[in-house]
Amino acid sequence: MHYAIIGNGVAGINAANTIRNREEAAEISIVSYETDHFFSRTALMYVACGQLSEKCVEPFERDHYERMRFTRVKERVSALDTDRQSLKLAGDRHLTYDKLLIASGSLAVPPPWPGMDLDGVGHFVTWQDMQWLTERSGTARKAVVVGGGLIGIECAEVLSLGGVDVSFLIREPYYWPVALDENEGTIVADHMRRHGCDVRLNTEVEEIVGRDGAVTGVHTKAGETIDCDMVVVAIGVRPQTDFLRDSGLEFGERGGIVVDEYLRTNLDNVWAAGDCTSVVWFNGVRRPEQLWYTSRDQGRVVGCNMTGDNRRYERGLFYNSAKFFEIEYTTAGYVNFNFEGEQSWFQHEPGTYFTTRLVYLPDRRLIGFNGLGRRWDHTIFLQWIREKRTVDYAIDHLAEALFDEEFMPTFRVVAARP
Repeated sequence: MHYAIIGNGVAGINAANTIRNREEAAEISIVSYETDHFFSRTALMYVACGQLSEKCVEPFERDHYERMRFTRVKERVSALDTDRQSLKLAGDRHLTYDKLLIASGSLAVPPPWPGMDLDGVGHFVTWQDMQWLTERSGTARKAVVVGGGLIGIECAEVLSLGGVDVSFLIREPYYWPVALDENEGTIVADHMRRHGCDVRLNTEVEEIVGRDGAVTGVHTKAGETIDCDMVVVAIGVRPQTDFLRDSGLEFGERGGIVVDEYLRTNLDNVWAAGDCTSVVWFNGVRRPEQLWYTSRDQGRVVGCNMTGDNRRYERGLFYNSAKFFEIEYTTAGYVNFNFEGEQSWFQHEPGTYFTTRLVYLPDRRLIGFNGLGRRWDHTIFLQWIREKRTVDYAIDHLAEALFDEEFMPTFRVVAARP
């Protein structure tokens, strides 16, 4: 049995490991053009700013493919022929398969503005993007980062640490409203400004301008031109599925490959997992899940199913963590989903950027948590949500979820109870 896997990311490698552990004699080919080895994409910024080496972000030893007897095909797939069960590679070469997993991940969303082809304009999603960012920032004087999400703030931090002046353009009235409320977003933006970052809210790009083929500035819809010699566009990611458009696969509205609860596609012997898939969320909406841990989980489930199981992929409660410069961020459960009657208890510890937000319903049942500054154990909040604990219980037991370092200020509840 020959298993072909398109993608060398967290979904693909977890599927490959699962298949090998279940089928000793299977032939497993991993096809990807990006890097020789699997790496932690969430750690790209630390490589870009020099804090970690390339090897440091590779979870497995470099002989992992050899020990697991994976065939590594460093090529870009240009088409899928399901009648012949074949992948088209460069030079009109083909790779046949018995069973196929598509785990091709994400690419940056292309913006609608003119000027993206200018020298000095790029993204920060792939390993090649990271190499571009590192090289370009070594000579850049002034950079503009466009996009108020996680990738955008990572770029702003990397460039600022490298000594590049940064303007961070956010079209919304505060930073990252999809995940933060106005209090939290304002605290993060103010913190960035204290680090010397020029954060501009309610700012939309109209055009990237240049001279002699190189970027010289960004023109906004307000009529201002911001001079720069580097632009990073971070307005989101999309499933990397364009090369599959003529394959007969079914796609969702956002470009993800439609899969059932077993991660099977509409085509025989073809499965999909990770960022490139379109799965059903808790509220019935079908869309991609572009998170590290959901891709990991999908990879493990699909590896079992490709080898004969019928395991449903069941998305658990949402959680995530990140850093905004040095501000820790933890989230768990349903935050900013705007359920009917949803309310929040919010605490901002005086003189700090530490905040705590508990989201609850009219019956006082806890459904979500956001925290800035401190380190929190998200598993505790997920447990409380599953147990249908009240917001009052959560406030009384917040200290149980703390994961702070030794020298952090003692946590106390200072805000009025709801």
